[in-house]
Amino acid sequence: MATFKLNKGQSFQIQKEIQLVHSGLVWDPPEGSGPAFDLDVHCFALVHPGGDSNRARLYNDGSHALCYAFVRSSGNPEGSLTKNADGSFQTDDGSMWHERDDRTGRGGVIKRSEPDEDDDDDHHGGGHHDEGFREEFKIVLAKLPAEVSELAVWATIHDAERKKQDFGKVKNAYIEVCDAMDDELCRYQLTAEFAGKTTIQVASFLKQPDGSWRFHAVGAGSNAGLGDVIQAYFG
Repeated sequence: MATFKLNKGQSFQIQKEIQLVHSGLVWDPPEGSGPAFDLDVHCFALVHPGGDSNRARLYNDGSHALCYAFVRSSGNPEGSLTKNADGSFQTDDGSMWHERDDRTGRGGVIKRSEPDEDDDDDHHGGGHHDEGFREEFKIVLAKLPAEVSELAVWATIHDAERKKQDFGKVKNAYIEVCDAMDDELCRYQLTAEFAGKTTIQVASFLKQPDGSWRFHAVGAGSNAGLGDVIQAYFG
């Protein structure tokens, strides 16, 4: 299947019959001996009060926010996401799922020699993802709460200030969207315009009136912390 390459501000219409998508970040490791870029991807399910996308708020106080801050643990008993034994985490209804953290991009992916007997490709990606990226999340569009109007996708660099890193120094970074068969539908390349920025709203999945979804390349860079992003969605 041909890949549609998006520029900032462009959109890709996801066919209505596609009810499960994988999405994630790809990037190259740094040249030489510099510290690795530890990129994180976050996906927030949002509602639009009164139909106004400028007033976007977290759905159900973050029950569908794929972000480590919302993972339930002994230190965060009020967290809304279930953490799995392999380090991945997901919403309780199974509509959104996040792969375990990758701290290297394409440079340090660990391949499994044999698949686990209980692996379910419908839930754990597979295919070229095992060789391409691990900062990946899955959305079962058909399972999302009806009230959700947007899935906002953000990217951050862990420990960016200490490592003196920003997105202008990350090479060949892009986000892609694939269907359930791992066929790539579209991608959006993060360009040099994000030099000096440590946080990007990369894209949004936008729900259409007919129930289908559109992937929109937002490309809004800033130096706000992830906590600031979350707080803004609480309003």
